[in-house]
Amino acid sequence: MLSLPTYAHQHGLAAVMIKDEGDRFDTRLKAFKATGGLFAMACCIAERAGLSLDHLTYDQLRAPTVRAVAKQLTFYTATDGNHGRGVAWAAAKLGTHAVVKMPAGSTKLRAEHIAQFNGAQVEITDKNYDDTVQLANQLAESDPNGILIQDMAWDGYTTIPEKISAGYSIIVTELLDQLAAHDYPTHLFLQAGVGQLSSGIINALFSQLSVDHQPTVVIVEPATVTCYFLSTQKADGQAHTVPGSPQTIMAGLNCQTPSAISFPVIQRTASFYGTLTDEVARAGMRQLAHPAGNDPVVVSGESGVAAFALFYG
Repeated sequence: MLSLPTYAHQHGLAAVMIKDEGDRFDTRLKAFKATGGLFAMACCIAERAGLSLDHLTYDQLRAPTVRAVAKQLTFYTATDGNHGRGVAWAAAKLGTHAVVKMPAGSTKLRAEHIAQFNGAQVEITDKNYDDTVQLANQLAESDPNGILIQDMAWDGYTTIPEKISAGYSIIVTELLDQLAAHDYPTHLFLQAGVGQLSSGIINALFSQLSVDHQPTVVIVEPATVTCYFLSTQKADGQAHTVPGSPQTIMAGLNCQTPSAISFPVIQRTASFYGTLTDEVARAGMRQLAHPAGNDPVVVSGESGVAAFALFYG
């Protein structure tokens, strides 16, 4: 957790805190979704190797017999950037393989960042995000040793997304460890693509705080791809899909359909939904990279900065 006291003072706020995931695990990674894919992949490998998930350790996953199991597996996923980078990195650490499909409009640079980890197979498709997810699913189903590791759930596919959400809970554990016992956040700004990260953090945080201390939740999305905002506007209790092939520089949030296990959580707990343009995202990046006073410098990508950018904008 990083505090921005100068920024808070300038805006008449008691405190503004940012959870910075940029330096987690590996300086090359810089992905705010690194913990989810790693935890889910570790669970999949452990189950295939006959290990109990209770008190599972990294040393157990490094054992030669477990690595031999991992080597036979291939994990398939679709991504706009952050989740895929985390999956590719996790595959390299755990001695397994990753195949990453990216939707049309993804940049070559993002693909190269993913491919650097143990030579993960990366391809930018000609499909939108939702169709790319289905492509990854079809590839996993056709591979006898394939596993789909997608941070989105739908009817019949929930177990691995639930593990991915559980992997994000460490973010909340660290957040609460670093705050004073009485210093609870009043507002929580969370960026959402399919909502898996947001719902994972909400579940973990709300389970550890009493009702009186649970913060007001604000869900943030790019203005061009607003599946949660749209679903809330429809107000029929159903998740809705943003049509077409929307574009935004916030590639990690360019997701058109809410995750089936995230939508109920967010629908139940979020009080506000906000959208931001690409220009507001850029302004948020500039503010964090060039802060006022002695506030810490935070280097964030467009998707990672989105929650702060809405707050700042």
